[in-house]
Amino acid sequence: MKTWWILALAFSGVLALPLIAQDKKPDAPAAQETKKSEPYKLGATVDENITLKDIDGKELKLKDLRGKVVFIHFWSMNCPYEVKADPKVAALEKKWAGKDVAVLAINSNSTEIGATPPADLAAFDSIRKHLKDVRKIEMRVFADHGNKVADMFGAKSTPHCFVLDKKGVLVYAGGLDDDGNGDKGEAAQQYVRDAVEATLEGKEVKVKESKHYGCSIKRVKPGA
Repeated sequence: MKTWWILALAFSGVLALPLIAQDKKPDAPAAQETKKSEPYKLGATVDENITLKDIDGKELKLKDLRGKVVFIHFWSMNCPYEVKADPKVAALEKKWAGKDVAVLAINSNSTEIGATPPADLAAFDSIRKHLKDVRKIEMRVFADHGNKVADMFGAKSTPHCFVLDKKGVLVYAGGLDDDGNGDKGEAAQQYVRDAVEATLEGKEVKVKESKHYGCSIKRVKPGA
């Protein structure tokens, strides 16, 4: 009798194994994290299909600027550092007039241009008026809604500056100079000027990177 019970229990255990196996659910696949694109690094070729639109609604593709040295500076209407930087940038643009240089001012501040493109370009009237009446300079300003271009370059402040060579390769990133307060005069190290002019001459840029300065770019808040 004891032998019969032992055999019965063993047989029932064998039958139960498939049932246990059926109850076990396969492990759920690990969730894949969405990778955020890394900002351009020095030596990288910037996508020629990046399209910018200025505050007058006119578009520009970086492809249109291939063959020119491109100086990009992230710009703000309200940043006090721009009070010192804007005349310097305007002087450089005048100095390079007639040469293969393009100067682009990009406003990525959501507090100044809004998170999304406005229905009416009159929304940018305050920027136009500021340039004309306060800064007293002519500057083509591009609106970077959603900080997309700023994120591509890893721009943090105004004026954060970048120089591309004629093939679109990033050859400089950092400050306009080492004179954020505008009190060094001729003693200031002219990072952007030197980078652009070396690139124009086909020479290697000596200072490829420097510390940026200025006001932080006011980015769109997640979920906004």
